[in-house]
Amino acid sequence: MEEDKEKNSVKRSDWDIRPYLAIGALIFLVFCCCIAVFTVIFKYAALKKALAVIMGVLQPILIGAVLGYLFNPLMRRIDTALCALILPEVKDRENAKHGIRTVSSIVTLLIFLGLFGLIIYMIVPALIESVVNLVNTMSANVEHFIAWYDELSIPGKGSGEWEGYLLMAAEYIEDWFNNTLLPQLQDFTQWKDYVASITLSAINVVLVLKNVIIGLIVSIYVLMEKERFEGQAKKIIYAVLPIRQANTLIQIVHKVDQIFGGFIIGKIIDSIIIGIICFIGCSILRMPYTLLISVIIGVTNVIPFFGPLIGAIPCLIIVTITDPLHGLYLLIFVLVLQQVDGNIIGPKILGDSTGLSSFWVIFAIMVGGGLFGFVGMLFGVPTFAVIYYLIQRFISYLLGRKGLPSKSLDYTVVTHVDPETKKLCTGDWVRNEPFQFGRKKRKKEEKK
Repeated sequence: MEEDKEKNSVKRSDWDIRPYLAIGALIFLVFCCCIAVFTVIFKYAALKKALAVIMGVLQPILIGAVLGYLFNPLMRRIDTALCALILPEVKDRENAKHGIRTVSSIVTLLIFLGLFGLIIYMIVPALIESVVNLVNTMSANVEHFIAWYDELSIPGKGSGEWEGYLLMAAEYIEDWFNNTLLPQLQDFTQWKDYVASITLSAINVVLVLKNVIIGLIVSIYVLMEKERFEGQAKKIIYAVLPIRQANTLIQIVHKVDQIFGGFIIGKIIDSIIIGIICFIGCSILRMPYTLLISVIIGVTNVIPFFGPLIGAIPCLIIVTITDPLHGLYLLIFVLVLQQVDGNIIGPKILGDSTGLSSFWVIFAIMVGGGLFGFVGMLFGVPTFAVIYYLIQRFISYLLGRKGLPSKSLDYTVVTHVDPETKKLCTGDWVRNEPFQFGRKKRKKEEKK
């Protein structure tokens, strides 16, 4: 009896509660997920409103984080140059590094503000003048274009109804601009009925400016403390996840940073270069509205592949109506510029930051633009590049577990894999008979 009691006590002491705790935790997580899904489905409006409030509160922080991310490459170069000049001459290097980082962050912000102000000072007045001139001369340009078309058309045929519609549209735009919009902007008495809306708009503008100013200040602190933030994030990841999963997550985050950072910053630099080249080329060709065309081409160039072509459409309409021959010159120039950007300038600046082929770039632009409009066309390529990288990594992991290679070119002419040696075989079936696999073919040969 005493031996039985000792055995029972041993069995009870060996009883492990951990599997039951795991099952209970899993049930609890499933229950929480069900509640979360139910809340999202039936309380979507309330959640959206709460999310909008949270995003409004965090907007200055988000603006500062984004600006700090964009400023980081320039700040890093300034910081490296100052460290190379100052650190060899000082003894207290830690304090010197902190001071250099502060100076580098402030100088980076000042450079950005200076360039932004210079662009506004140089471009905006000229753009306004070009737009006003374009609207004021639209009717005369349309009449000139119709006269040019009539000279090329077959004798005996009229201008057609489309020319009348074109003239009516040009006169309507010019009349609205001169008799409706400009008087409202110039005559203060016309604003009495819009006091409420203007006041609300002014408040919104002030709030946006406030958030931007706070965001600029936050960006300095982000640049100064970015290494500490990175260390804190990695510490949390290693504390929560197992080491292998944490290593994988950090590698993925670094890849996402490489894709988005390289693409966005590279595309901004590429667009500025294309805008400058477009301005120089249009000036040499004596195009009308040179600055307006260059700004449109440069801004739309941030969209990969289709950007210059999308920007060329309104520019061609404007130039062709003003001077048809210059419209032809502009078309040829934009096509040449798009080829130069796609084959020379773009690859030099962007490199292989996305790792996507031309087909997947077009696919990402079309899908992103169809789902999210202009923003989707702009960020569709880096987003799809991240998804492509994750899928590629997962497929390589599965193939590695089976002992198979992960390069796509290795599978181009493969017919089957030897289950014992894991060797990729290519000669067991004839391509003219796609359903004649190796085993069936061998059985037929044995019968013969």
